[in-house]
Amino acid sequence: MGRDKKFSTHDLWQATHELIVETGYQGFTMSLLAAKLHVSRAAIYKHYPNKEELLIDFMVEKMRYSVTLLSEIDFTQSFEHQLRDLLERMFQLKDLHQILGMASTIEDVSPVITEKKQVLSAMHHELYTPLNQLITKGKEQGFIDPARNNFLLLGFIFQTIDIPNHAGLPLDTFIAEIQALILHGISNK
Repeated sequence: MGRDKKFSTHDLWQATHELIVETGYQGFTMSLLAAKLHVSRAAIYKHYPNKEELLIDFMVEKMRYSVTLLSEIDFTQSFEHQLRDLLERMFQLKDLHQILGMASTIEDVSPVITEKKQVLSAMHHELYTPLNQLITKGKEQGFIDPARNNFLLLGFIFQTIDIPNHAGLPLDTFIAEIQALILHGISNK
């Protein structure tokens, strides 16, 4: 029997990311992943006993990366620069909602999965910390009406990454338009 070809964690997560976005949770299989990595299924099963544990580990890693990325915003910049930085970082995480939305469909086939779902839930709240800081600064500097509800603003800003770019605008222009809408709304004033 031939030796199993090795793959890096980076390769595993990259292939998992591409496949889960392409197929969704129900369509994701270890066979498809093995084919994408050009390895045997046994090579993957050496690391993960089932797709549920692999996917929950992937989601935890994706969430860790996302929390780190958003927490690296430079809060010494002007509010406008911070908002732009935040939006650019969020667009790097464009698939995050889709991927993490699948966490609830992962069956609790082991205590490991149940535990990691709780970790994911706790980390989800950490995503909002830098946004909350930004909103607070925006209110303090007069960019955001202090009467506006923080949770509604958080949701509004977070949902901007799901807006489809049907006009085919360059990403830089698309982000600038979203930033203008956040800062000025649709009013002509």
